[in-house]
Order: sequence, then C-alpha cells, then structure tokens
Amino acid sequence: MSNTAILLGATGEVGGHLLQELVTNPNYRKIYVLGRFSINKLPNYQKIEKIIIDFDKPIVNPGVLLGADVFCAIGTGERQDFEKVDYGYAYGFAKLCAGKVKSFNLVSAMGANSKTRYKYLQVKGRLEEDLLKLNLGTHRFYRPSMLIAPKREGLTVDEAVWIKIFQVISPVLIGPMAGWKGIRPEQVARAMVKNALRNNPQTVYLHKDMVAD
Repeated sequence: MSNTAILLGATGEVGGHLLQELVTNPNYRKIYVLGRFSINKLPNYQKIEKIIIDFDKPIVNPGVLLGADVFCAIGTGERQDFEKVDYGYAYGFAKLCAGKVKSFNLVSAMGANSKTRYKYLQVKGRLEEDLLKLNLGTHRFYRPSMLIAPKREGLTVDEAVWIKIFQVISPVLIGPMAGWKGIRPEQVARAMVKNALRNNPQTVYLHKDMVAD
C-alpha cells in the first residue's frame, strides 16, 4: 500500500514531528508540504515536494489532493492573527479538499467547543463543526492539552512555566480530567499517522487515544 500525504503547518511543533513520521513511514510514497516561504528551510527529503501557498487566497492543483491524507497542524502564537490562521486558513484549505481527499486529520485542542466563552476553544470548536459539514472523507480531530515541549524554540517564560506545571499535575489527572494530561508533540504526530494508515473511523481523539499503541 502506498499513500499520498499533504502536510500543513510543517514548521510548527506538532507539524515538525508529523513531517518526520511521514518521511520515515514507507507507506507514504509522496508528501506534499504546503505553506509559506518558511517551508523552504525544511530539509529536502527525496519524497517530499514543497508547494508555496497563499493561505489568504489558496490555490492548489486538484491532482495533488485526490485520495490524499491531509494533516493540518496550522496555528499561530500571535493573538491578533489567531482566528484568521487557526480557523480561516484551515477552513479555507479544507474547502479546496472537499470531495477529493481520503481524510482530513486536524490538530485541534482539548476542550474545543463552539459554545464556550473561552475564545481559543470556541474557535477550535467552530472549526471542527464546520469541517464536519464538508465532504473530507474521514474526519479526525486530535485534541491535545498542554504540549510538553520544554526545548521548543521561541518558548516564552509563561509557556515554560505551564509546561512544568503540567509535568507535575498530569499524573494525578484521572477520570473526567484525564484528557487534560500534558502530551508530547511526537505522541500526537505518531497517533495521527498511525490512525490515518489504519483508516480508523473514529472522529475525536483525546489523550488516552493518542498515547495508545
């Protein structure tokens, strides 16, 4: 079996690990990495093709999309651009994929809910709801809590503190709170690729699903 993958957000934390998972997996023969000019700094692996895209007005050759597993890890740390990027760019690209792709695998967030008053989780929830209205093959939404990446480049002091807090409290989060356990970005990426290759029909993936073998 050979598959085609499309990766958005390859320069981010989960996206970088997704790229490694895809490159090293023999089941994927072709990987299209879509993004801004910053993707040019990524290594030139033999089976990847980099495609520069304007997410404000996305245009992609439909042939690239046919039968592909899409892995969407788009995100920004800039508060003023958050909704435009995390919702607008992801949804805008998904509309191009409708009726063409095999699956759409999204890095969402624990607690995503369009009805919540917390803007970050409200936007993530709205994106999930709107993606479900599109024909994207199998929808898979991954909802990690705190990403445990203490060596991430550009980590702020606040983020470093929260990572340390979650490293301490995660072992005692059980029952209904277990989904809020911290998780390493490579665990999220590994689960995303594994479930795509297994054609897992499950839609929402929480901590327990992402750390399972």
